[in-house]
Amino acid sequence: MTLARSRSFTTARPGEDWPDIARRALPDLDTESALEGLKSWNLHLFLRQPGGRILGSDVIFTEAPLVDASVHG
Repeated sequence: MTLARSRSFTTARPGEDWPDIARRALPDLDTESALEGLKSWNLHLFLRQPGGRILGSDVIFTEAPLVDASVHG
């Protein structure tokens, strides 16, 4: 049995905010572009009240959802 590749993710380190995570997780992108990606892949976290609060237990996706070729042709 072959395991499927899972979506890349990280968790916040103590004291990190969204720009810190963006710079660490997506170092090849400028901070603004990295933040846009993180926001689109983690909308559920950005909509949290108070706005954008990060918990240490949050799973923060660092890439878009994976497409299963067997399902999507």
